[in-house]
Amino acid sequence: NNVLNSDLGKMMIIVLTGVFLVLILVTRSFWTPVFITLSLLGTYYAAMFVTNSLFIDILHYPGISSFVPFFAFLSVVALGVDYSIFLMMRFKEYKDLTPKEAIVTASKQIGGVVMTAAIILGGTFATLIPSGMLILIELAVAVIVGLIVLSFIMLPIFLPATISLIDKLSKSNLRVTPLQPSTEND
Repeated sequence: NNVLNSDLGKMMIIVLTGVFLVLILVTRSFWTPVFITLSLLGTYYAAMFVTNSLFIDILHYPGISSFVPFFAFLSVVALGVDYSIFLMMRFKEYKDLTPKEAIVTASKQIGGVVMTAAIILGGTFATLIPSGMLILIELAVAVIVGLIVLSFIMLPIFLPATISLIDKLSKSNLRVTPLQPSTEND
């Protein structure tokens, strides 16, 4: 447990740093990757909270497998960053709109696709539940909860709200660089 917890912490730092740097290159922004990274962390911790609550508090297991947080983190972050990049690429297409209008439009445009993909992937992970292997059941629950949080809270609510907040702060007299959808030639 101690080794796995130590490795999980190191892996989280390495993965999130890598994801953050790639997002900076993709979005050509600083704040958007910050908020995407925060949404990925929030999604992971929400998924682990629900998983722990279900198996420990409700089903009265002594704990969850040490491997579940490690593989759940990798799965949730990989899926989350993929969906987030898809959203941000659509956001950049609406350079003629305000950032708030652009992110809302982008969210509406890709919402059905992301939710459908999340449902299909959630169903795929749900096939692990009848296996009878506790580690696979716990992993399936963690990833399914992560997909739900990501698809129904983080991408359609959290990211648009934070992008709108940055836009609003930039219009006030605070020193915040506004986000602008841009073309790939920028």
